[in-house]
Amino acid sequence: MSSFEKVGDGYSLDLTLDEAHILINLVEQLLELLGEGDFFHHYDSSDPLAQLLAMPSEIVTPDDPVLLRLLPNAYADPEAASDFRRYTEPQLRGAKQKNLRIVREELTILVDENHGGVIEDLNADIWLKALNDLRIALSVRLEISEDSFDKFELLPDEDPQKPVYAVYFWLGWLQENLLGLLV
Repeated sequence: MSSFEKVGDGYSLDLTLDEAHILINLVEQLLELLGEGDFFHHYDSSDPLAQLLAMPSEIVTPDDPVLLRLLPNAYADPEAASDFRRYTEPQLRGAKQKNLRIVREELTILVDENHGGVIEDLNADIWLKALNDLRIALSVRLEISEDSFDKFELLPDEDPQKPVYAVYFWLGWLQENLLGLLV
């Protein structure tokens, strides 16, 4: 089974080829959901500050529940939330995308070698953030609750949701494994 290890001053991850493919697939889906910078829904070119900073005058709250969880409103007041989003969401999205791209690149190198193996000298912070975002996305889609593991165990093997739950719990194990090495 896959696991992180502390190697000298760094960290490594041992994965099978199937595990690497699963992670690449999840990363690419989340990158697609986050968009590649195409999230400025309302651009008001009459705002001089927005023009100067090449920033939209408003970014609307995402409709997708996964995006709303990954990019939550900071304020209950819609106007204050919109203002906060305008100044923070592009950087937050960009940071999440950057982390996911780095993870995808490291996984792709492993897959291109046509076998599972070890990713060496990985950045533990980047991997933790990416794993966390992947788990959040899956938890929203699966509507994870306190009794979700019990539901998972009762699902018949042929249920199409069972492998998705298994991946969610596997990501949690990976995250816990890496956190254990960091403390």
